[in-house]
Amino acid sequence: MTRRKPPWFKNLCPAGVNPARLIARKCETCHEWVAVDTGGPIEEKYDPGILDGDDLVAAIILGIRFTRIQPISGTGLITLRTPCGERGISPNGKYLAEHRCFRAPISLKPYKPAKPATPQQWTDGPQLSEEDINRFEIAWRRPL
Repeated sequence: MTRRKPPWFKNLCPAGVNPARLIARKCETCHEWVAVDTGGPIEEKYDPGILDGDDLVAAIILGIRFTRIQPISGTGLITLRTPCGERGISPNGKYLAEHRCFRAPISLKPYKPAKPATPQQWTDGPQLSEEDINRFEIAWRRPL
């Protein structure tokens, strides 16, 4: 029995600007919802759940390929990076597992985009004396 379309697919596979080139659709073979990476010459299918921590260990033990979700700072967008060896794997990272037809996905955790950091106000700016300000104004007004 196929599952419903995961509601977090609207964040993982957004319409319009989508640097990860992920598209949400049903697998042609098993009719489960998958995220399809259309960025390369071969389309790769990923299960909708997000791997992290223990799920990542299970994927490594089972020999399931995965790709890292790399957020683009300052936006709600993501790109995909395939880890190369142990250096590309981080226990606090978010990953998508390769889809295997007719097998249960390792994880069904929803994708939650990182909240953008709010910039801090610059409250303790430079302390300038009246003489420094006057010297700056003289230099500013001097013709080149």
